[in-house]
Parts: sequence; structure tokens; C-alpha cells
Amino acid sequence: MNFKRFKYNEIALVFFLAIFVRYLFSFFSGIDNFDGPDNFRYLEQSDRILSGNYNLEEKLFITAPLFPYILALFKLIFNSNYVFALEAFQIFLSGVSAVFLMRTANVIFKNNITAILTGLAYSVYPVTLYYAHQFSQESIFQSLFIISIYYFSVYLNHGRLNALLAFSLIFSLALLTKSIILLTLPFLMLSILIKFGLTKKNIGHIASCLFVVFLMTLPYGLYNKAVNGSYVVASSGQGGHFLTGHNDDFFVYVTNPPPRDSLEYRRLKNMDYKVFNDLEPEIKNKNHKYQQETYLNAGIAWSLDNPKKLFKLAWINFRNFITPGFNILHHPFSMWLLTFLISLPVFIFAYIEITRKVFFDFKSHLVVVSLFLGMLSVALLFYAYNRYRVTTIEPYYLMYACSFAVLLFNRKIKPLFTK
Repeated sequence: MNFKRFKYNEIALVFFLAIFVRYLFSFFSGIDNFDGPDNFRYLEQSDRILSGNYNLEEKLFITAPLFPYILALFKLIFNSNYVFALEAFQIFLSGVSAVFLMRTANVIFKNNITAILTGLAYSVYPVTLYYAHQFSQESIFQSLFIISIYYFSVYLNHGRLNALLAFSLIFSLALLTKSIILLTLPFLMLSILIKFGLTKKNIGHIASCLFVVFLMTLPYGLYNKAVNGSYVVASSGQGGHFLTGHNDDFFVYVTNPPPRDSLEYRRLKNMDYKVFNDLEPEIKNKNHKYQQETYLNAGIAWSLDNPKKLFKLAWINFRNFITPGFNILHHPFSMWLLTFLISLPVFIFAYIEITRKVFFDFKSHLVVVSLFLGMLSVALLFYAYNRYRVTTIEPYYLMYACSFAVLLFNRKIKPLFTK
């Protein structure tokens, strides 16, 4: 590898800064551990697990297992102190991920200054801090995903199978935490062929990677096949999620929502869509596979019946995916403005630098291209959700923004002090 190793004090600086800032945010932000997305569901599922009910099937999907089981484990081990212990675990893992994102930047850019700046920026980036201490999938998922992408970046750098297998193992854990990254996997595997060529060795590497992912997800898949009649890789809900993003209520929610203080808005925000109530008699007492197929068919039928709305939704999902900040339609103006102003320079610098790097050295930047295309596919096939972007591609936007900032400094600012 053509990059310098970090000194211990550089690693310690990023790690402890990330932990310190995350605890600071937890104490003073006013955002509780239990304010996280879908928190009530995980609390209930973890209690069911502890009582001997291991089935994580919900109305629209089967939940990915890792976070509910981790929550149950912490409740079992630490009893009433599980809140303190789980928060510490999540923040510690987030600190580790900050170091791995820094190391990823070093692998890709081969520049210690860019890498250290990336680690420091990620340690204090407010948008990421929001989820770090909350008891939902996002914190642990993001940390595992970042760590896995480091090993994939190392693999693309020198082609050693052990790095790819490490990626497969940790990526599988991230996948078992939150399955939205499944669509990034085909693009990541394709990037191997683009980088190294179509050879028996590389086909073997890809097969080995996919086999590890298969083995890691196999037990949960077989359990759900036996209990719910549906084999799932990490979670199910493709039909439910597709219908969620393709119905009249959702179209109103993302294009012209009612006032946020209205009961109608609350109904739409809670995804209490009329189409699901209409389908309830048809799917009642049916197995999970039949339910998902019914939801998917209903979503496809709506799409075929409403082509103009479908294209408008695709455009809105694309726009929301590439636009910084929270969605202005669903957050107070002050919150939208704050997140927009914080994220805007990151996004502008990132898009410029990604375009520049891909244009001049495409094969060295296949990772970010793969992640972008994979998560864009999620947004276009289902719907764009800010937290999906924040926990997957946005740390890499920050990394490329840091690279562009270093470039600007070296070309425009540093010469002013060296004349």
C-alpha cells in the first residue's frame, strides 16, 4: 500500500474526540435515547425475545434481527442499567467507525492530511451525531457499514482475499442490522470486475464474498422460512416498502402534505395509508410471503395506473436523495435551514471532488460510485429517506469534501503564506 500508517496519537485524537463529542451531544442536545426511529418497535421486540418469542414479523415486514437481539442482550445482562451500557457501546463503536473512516480516506486518497481531516470532521459532523446515542438500528448499522467499507477499499487497493472476506463478514452484520444496503452489493461486486478484470480468480473472489454473506444470513433466513413461510436474507418487506412508496396517500405526503399539526398529517406520517386497510381482508390469516406479494402487486398496479405520478415521485425521490439537509416539507423551517446550511458546503465540495476524481481516475474511486448507485437505487425503487442517506453515503460525501478542502488549501491558501 502506498500510504503512511497513522501514529497512535492521531488515532487516539480522532477516537476520543468522536466519543467526547457524541457524549456531549447526548447530554446537551435534548434528544433522548428513546427518540430514535421506530424505537417503540425495538423495545417491544426485545421484550418478546426475552420472553421466548423470537419472531420479528410485523405488519409490513420482518425486522432485521441484530439490533433487537442486541437490545435484548443488554437488557438481560445489565437489567435496569442497560440504557447506560448500550449507549456506551454504541458511542464506543461510533468512535471506532470514525477511525475506520479516516483509514478509508487514507486508502483512497493516500494522503494523511485528508484522512485525518476526514476523521476529525466525522467526529463533529452534527448530522451524524443525531443518531449515535439513540436506541435504533442506525447507530450500530452505520458503524458496522463504515468498518466494512474500509476492508472493501483495502481489497480494491491490493486485491487480497483476506480483506474481501473481512468485508463480507462485517458487511453481513451491517446487513443483518439494516437491510437497505443489500442493493449496494451488486455494484460493489461489479466494481471488482471493473478494477481487476473478468478472470477466474476474481470470479472466485466474488463467489467467496457472496458465500460468506449467504452463510451469515442463512440461519435467520431458514428460521423465517420455517416460522413465517418466507426466506429472508436479512429482513423482508420489499412488497410493503414498495407499496408504501407507491400509493395515493404517499404521493400527497411527499408532494403537497397537509399542515403538520393536523390529524391527517399525523396519519400520513405514521404510514397509516388507506391502501393497507383496503388490502387487510385479502391478506388476513395469510402467510408473510403471500402478504408481501399482495403488497407488491398493489404497488405495481398503482404505478401502471398512474404513470405521471410515478415519474413525479421518481424525480422527487432523486431530488431528495441528492439535496442536503432535512426535508423542508416535514420539518420546521429553522431545523431545515440549520441542517441545510451545515450540509450544503459538504455536498457541494463532495460532488465537485467525486466528479473530478471519477473523471481523472475512475478505478480508484469505484467505492463511492458503487455506494451512490446502490443507495440511489433504493431511493428510486422504494422512496428517499434522509436517514438512509445519512447513515450510508453521507460519511463518504464528508470524506470527499475534506479531500477537496485540502486541495483548495494547497492551491489557493497555502501559496499566500509561502511567497
